[in-house]
Amino acid sequence: MIELGELEGHHAEFKGREVDVVAISNDDLPTAQETAKDFPDLVIVADTDQKMAKALAVLHPGVGPKGTDTNAPTTILVDGSGIVRWLYRPARFIERLSPAEVLARIDLGRR
Repeated sequence: MIELGELEGHHAEFKGREVDVVAISNDDLPTAQETAKDFPDLVIVADTDQKMAKALAVLHPGVGPKGTDTNAPTTILVDGSGIVRWLYRPARFIERLSPAEVLARIDLGRR
């Protein structure tokens, strides 16, 4: 949740670049809706059955609670036409990009 708070804190910078931040969660819909209340400027998507995670190939097998599959932390930049312009998946599960790093990559892609 720390990452979501950091992204929420930089909402104005993302909005200024006409970028929406979407977080895909393994949570069920009610839990995702509660999370969305805490981060109103982000889009929180419930992917309980992990269909989206499987389609995006971001599933990390066996590392979730009790050995379940979970989403690997992944940042994907998609342009307005739906084309993936950049994908980042850290080597370690606990690593995340800072909002400044994401914003820098967005700016780099616009050059």
